[in-house]
Amino acid sequence: MQIKDLKVKEVVTLTVMIKSVNVGRTTAQKPYLKFEFVDQTGSVFANKWSVKPDELELFQAGQVVTVKGLVQLYNTQKQINIEAVSLVEGEVDYSQYVESSRFEKEALKASLSTFLDEMNPGYYREIVNYFLNKYEEEFYVHPAASRMHHAFMSGLAQHVYEMLKMGSAYCDLYPMVNRDLLYAGIILHDMGKLFEMSYENCIKTEYTLEGLMIGHINMMVSMIDDVSKELGYSGEEVLFLKHMVISHHGKLEWGSPKEPMIIEAELLHYLDVVSAKMTAIEVALRHCEAGQMSDRIPMLDHRRFYHHD
Repeated sequence: MQIKDLKVKEVVTLTVMIKSVNVGRTTAQKPYLKFEFVDQTGSVFANKWSVKPDELELFQAGQVVTVKGLVQLYNTQKQINIEAVSLVEGEVDYSQYVESSRFEKEALKASLSTFLDEMNPGYYREIVNYFLNKYEEEFYVHPAASRMHHAFMSGLAQHVYEMLKMGSAYCDLYPMVNRDLLYAGIILHDMGKLFEMSYENCIKTEYTLEGLMIGHINMMVSMIDDVSKELGYSGEEVLFLKHMVISHHGKLEWGSPKEPMIIEAELLHYLDVVSAKMTAIEVALRHCEAGQMSDRIPMLDHRRFYHHD
């Protein structure tokens, strides 16, 4: 059984990976364990209310465990009331328990290569190739976020692919959009997340100290500055690309130091939002059966969506 197959009011047994585990306290101040479990099909929260003293230190993120418990609803979301949980002994293929993009890594590489071929020779194509070549291994396995959207293996590359696919159509529709600038902004806008978040053994995503204190936007702008100088470029082209990264969240209150001031930056912001929200809905619907409502989706104001045929 996998997480996507969980049904409310059923007692289930499944093998999953621990994404996070914390010790909580009941109103009576008794300790209990709060888990988040993951497999290739999704994630689920679980509580073990009856805990032996040695269990408080036994479990940690990245371990694979077998869990037995009752599936219940809490605030309209499924969770497991754990009866028993035990470590899986012996060698484990961790990739079998990590949620991943629905696109194969090699397919994403081939697709991005096609879009790069559409770019004209010059600064934007050179700097994109520089970053993709230098950080290729990390780029094609890293998630795009820790939780909100594309929070799975190869999520960052899928996010970029979706935006390029949509962006290409908009460039055809609106010829005044600079395709090279838009593509470069799409590919680089979130690449700072490679350094903002660690993705240890493709198992758990945690913010780095630099990520917490500086953030992916500021880190990427600094890197664009350094690489542009190394490649021998300066002036408006560099300025426009940095502006794309700085403004892609769209609003000051959403984390952008500046709001979009060129058409490509405005479009980049909308493509970012559409890709993030549509994939969040897609993932939520994948985890519920047809004829049912999804779990609440945090980035869509905690709304639920109906899974219709």
